[in-house]
Amino acid sequence: MDVKSIYFDGVNSWDDIGLLLASASIGYPKKNKARIQIPNSNIYYDYAELFGDLYEERTLEFEFIIARPNAMTIEELEYKRSQIANWLEPGINHKLSYSEIPFYYFIAEVQGDYEYAEENGYALLKVKFVCYPYKIHEVDESDDIWDAFEFENDIAQDLTFEVSGTREAKIYNAGTARVSPKLIVTGNITVELNGLSEALESGTHEQTKIVLSRGWNKSKLNGSGTIRFSFSKEVL
Repeated sequence: MDVKSIYFDGVNSWDDIGLLLASASIGYPKKNKARIQIPNSNIYYDYAELFGDLYEERTLEFEFIIARPNAMTIEELEYKRSQIANWLEPGINHKLSYSEIPFYYFIAEVQGDYEYAEENGYALLKVKFVCYPYKIHEVDESDDIWDAFEFENDIAQDLTFEVSGTREAKIYNAGTARVSPKLIVTGNITVELNGLSEALESGTHEQTKIVLSRGWNKSKLNGSGTIRFSFSKEVL
């Protein structure tokens, strides 16, 4: 039988520490309506038109059970608490995944101190995480992994394009967030998308002006070589 667990900072709560997950609360982020009024008018400008929807951080809360702490020696219990404290060091972002949400992960950090209370024959551990508002798919959109394919939303697509001269490339972003793809290039290729242009030489480029909007993106490619658009969708 599979035991519910979280995986945080390379550590599994059940396999590595023996914490039994009793409950989980997966919060959704609050949307920020980023509008400003244009001076001397009744017109408002919505920044979502430029940057996409803006959200606050989301909160995840988990409650764990440590069974029979009174059956441990003082040294064993202190070691367990030290192990938990080192694992849940606040203020540092790490990858967090939850067994009940397969193929996705959060970027999270522990919010404040965790709560620990000993009861009759067991102990309770409550942990709160604050996270980047979107959860991120573990699989690259160009990878053909059917176990992670979501038939209602995903589109099978080849995101490697051969370029000789000028051609069009269509890329589908199945997520709800705008994403900056990693561009893997051989040769020399210029990418034009959404009014922005980036000239790229051979190599892997992770910091560019190229951003994929939600849905279909039509790009113009010019040059000679190949280019791969590598990205993972982000959803609420």
